[in-house]
Amino acid sequence: MPVRDRWCEGPVPPDPVLRLPTHLVAEFLRLARRTSEELYPAEELRRPHVVTLAWLADQGPMSQRQVSERLRVGPADLVGVIDTLERLALVERRRDPADRRRYSLHLTDEGRRALRERRVRGERLNDTLLAGLTEPERDTLRSLLLKALAHHDGRFASAADQGPVDPPTE
Repeated sequence: MPVRDRWCEGPVPPDPVLRLPTHLVAEFLRLARRTSEELYPAEELRRPHVVTLAWLADQGPMSQRQVSERLRVGPADLVGVIDTLERLALVERRRDPADRRRYSLHLTDEGRRALRERRVRGERLNDTLLAGLTEPERDTLRSLLLKALAHHDGRFASAADQGPVDPPTE
């Protein structure tokens, strides 16, 4: 069943606007945000929280500065994200044994569980948003977005080089 955008019942923007991929991406992001809020209205964790958890799960403990650099989020903006994660007992700040002036961020067991849940929710959100696309079309969309991102941001290069995702085998 397609998602109906009940907030925008007016006319579709003029055709030239629809030729701008940046406009379409921005519209898709707005739809994604609204759909996520509809599917998970009480969800306190948003994208920056989940991406932070994912970095810590993948890379292990790191300083707040390192997380800030990897996510390309200003240190001041990241403080609120980390404060929320710490308040929810998903991340712990611990003194860095190598430098007692610094803290390192550690993912807790509860943080790992929350990340697993958010990944499942993310798959559901993607399935809802991309319901109109076939699996090969989804792979093409992903590949094209990664290619465009990799051109401007090296963090995406290795994922872009991987090409389309192979379908799951049974």
